[in-house]
Amino acid sequence: MDKSDETLNIQGSTVLPGFIDAHTHLVKLGLDMVNIDLSEASSFEEAKYYLSKELKIRAESNDDSWIVGINFDETKWKTDKLPDRNKLDEISSEVPIIIKRVCTHIAVANTAALGKMEEDVNINKDTGVLKEDPVWHLDKAIGITKEDRKQAILRAIKEAQSLGITCVHDIVDNEDWEAYKELDHEGLLDLRIRCYMRHNNIDNIEPVDRSPYLSLRGVKIFVDGSLGAHTAALEDDYADDPGNRGMLLLSQEEIEDIIEKAESKGLQVMAHAIGDRAISTLLEAFENASSRTRDLRHRVEHAEVLSEKHIRRIRDLGLTLSVQPNFAYVWSQPGGMNERRLGPERFNNCNPYWDAQRALVKMAFGSDTMPIGPIFGVFSAVNHPILEQRISTYNALQCYTVNGAFIGNDEDDFGKIEDDMDADFVVLSENPLDSDNIEDIEIVMTVVNGDIVFDGRDGD
Repeated sequence: MDKSDETLNIQGSTVLPGFIDAHTHLVKLGLDMVNIDLSEASSFEEAKYYLSKELKIRAESNDDSWIVGINFDETKWKTDKLPDRNKLDEISSEVPIIIKRVCTHIAVANTAALGKMEEDVNINKDTGVLKEDPVWHLDKAIGITKEDRKQAILRAIKEAQSLGITCVHDIVDNEDWEAYKELDHEGLLDLRIRCYMRHNNIDNIEPVDRSPYLSLRGVKIFVDGSLGAHTAALEDDYADDPGNRGMLLLSQEEIEDIIEKAESKGLQVMAHAIGDRAISTLLEAFENASSRTRDLRHRVEHAEVLSEKHIRRIRDLGLTLSVQPNFAYVWSQPGGMNERRLGPERFNNCNPYWDAQRALVKMAFGSDTMPIGPIFGVFSAVNHPILEQRISTYNALQCYTVNGAFIGNDEDDFGKIEDDMDADFVVLSENPLDSDNIEDIEIVMTVVNGDIVFDGRDGD
């Protein structure tokens, strides 16, 4: 890019390369900003209160549109039990209500909402529980329009910029991609968006760089579900659900077919695999089917139940890791969800960041927007609940900058502050390397492609 003659006085603040969130759902984030946040609910009764309050507000304006609750986490409730359709019908059986678990791999619908959904094997009409695929395709039933998506993207971009993020790797569907393209054409994107389309569209897409801000880089596959939903595919039973080993959503043969198609088009594969059985299946598929792993930098996403053997295979195959340190900090606390799901022995193999770093695996950090925020992510990695898996602040920052650029094939353009690199940087209130309270560091300014997109300075 051209050199700028503008000089900024940052008054002794710290300048770092812009943060890259390597795993987001930006459209979902923007849509959820107008939904009912249940993350602070400590019981279903409390969640019910928030939903009932919203119903009352809607009734006053004769609004009978869907009520969507987000981010509930029953593992933080005393009962540690999913609610069901009947519980939501106590709020209303006429207005559609659905609540999505924080992992977004499971949701619960009331009778009215179920009546607006198509039949699916992963929808239990008796309990109202939805698992995996139908949860990801609720937009059609709810009636989300392209304009809704565009406004959601713009809201989410502003939120990301306020957190120091200059680039995201975003998982999209066709409708999201069309909304992004319109915003790009209208000149309204001022965050770098690297899109990954769900694999069912693989026959109809090619990699493309539309502008400095918008690219389509690869395909996303789901090999399994989540630990929270008991759908991550494990080698052995869940410690708190004997007889259940989770779900493989794709067979090894199906994964191999996707890899071969992706590589023939030059598409990077972003592969969601959380449980050890899912990771093993995925690695076998890459070993059998991939001939372009190193140049396309195929990625294993989440990789939470990761053994040392897995780590060595990931390194030797030339795969990259895209992980979420916020997951470790929130759910791997002593006695927390991960320990209950896995038991004490497997729990110690959960989110092994130090082991991956020591093995020289290229590892980038993201948030999965649960919650979004690199400062919290750095804090989470440095304060990993499993002491042996903590990494240094310097290495955590690398995972949010230069490593994120590498796994997105962007290391020649940004991720560092050097001559001839694009001017993507963040200004922080203090240096994380010297801070005793990383979580309290504030974003002073965010600059993308030389433009100030967020300015938190008082009076400016």
